[in-house]
This record gives sequence, structure tokens and C-alpha cells, in this order.
Amino acid sequence: MPTIRLGVPADHPHMRPIEEAADALFHAAGVQLGETGAGPADDAPYAEGLGDGRVLIAEDDAGEPIGFLYLESLDDHPHIEEIAVHPRAQRQGLGSALLRACYALCRERGARVLSLSTFTHVPWNAPFYAREGFEVVPEAAWTPGMVALRAREARLGLSLDERAVMIRSL
Repeated sequence: MPTIRLGVPADHPHMRPIEEAADALFHAAGVQLGETGAGPADDAPYAEGLGDGRVLIAEDDAGEPIGFLYLESLDDHPHIEEIAVHPRAQRQGLGSALLRACYALCRERGARVLSLSTFTHVPWNAPFYAREGFEVVPEAAWTPGMVALRAREARLGLSLDERAVMIRSL
């Protein structure tokens, strides 16, 4: 059974290979991830997130990282910037386990909602998050942070008509 824990700063070199392996599945499905992929543009955000206690890491039985969830802040609540599971560990409930650990962490820190932005047409994205209780936020209800997030996604080259902002109560 995989272990989920808060990451520590020394862990950040392990995150990029997981992200790249997971991104390969998007590429194979014809998804355009933009110029920097679906995650942070470089390793600096990972290092900051690890140091600030905003990264949950999933490890296999041998202690090797096989997935992670990276949190940022959006407006006044936590926002999932990225969740990635190595393909060799997918379809085993690890994404859901990372989300459950994230819900607990966010509640522990006083958060009442959690948001994310995701692809709508890929079965392991928006449909997965909908099953987890996330709901699409209509554009008319976007907060200033959500508007800025979408502008950043556009600058990265992501296809906005294939993405949705979603939110979940904690």
C-alpha cells in the first residue's frame, strides 16, 4: 500500500521525472500541454512548495516516489496546481489517496474549499475530479484569482476551451 506524506526540500529532484512520465500520457492522447507542460515552468516552485509544506508525495512500498500533489494558493483558498502519478502506479487509487490526504491537510489548515483547473475532455481529469466532488465554476462566478489563472494558462499555450476551473467544499 502506498504511503502519502508531506514532502521535504530534498525530495524535489524526484518530482520532475514523475511529472514528465505522466505528461507523456497527455501527449499520447493528443493533449497540448503548452510550452511548459501542465506543471510549474521550472523546479523552483517545487522546492518552495516542499519547503512550505504544500507538496504531498506518494511513495511505493520501497519508499520510491510514484506520485505527488502540489498546492498553491488562489484568492483565499488552496488550489491544486498539479497532481501527477507515474504511469506504472496509475489506476490503483493513488490519485484518490493523494486527494484525500490533501483534503485532510487543507481542513487541518482551516480551508473550507479547494480548487483546481483541469482538462475537460480527458477521462482521468475533469470526470475524475467530478467523481471526487469537484464542480465546474461557471465563468460568471470566477474570482479575480481564477481570471488570472486562466490568463496564465492562455500565456502557456493551453487550449482554454478544453479546460475548466473546478472547486470542492471541504
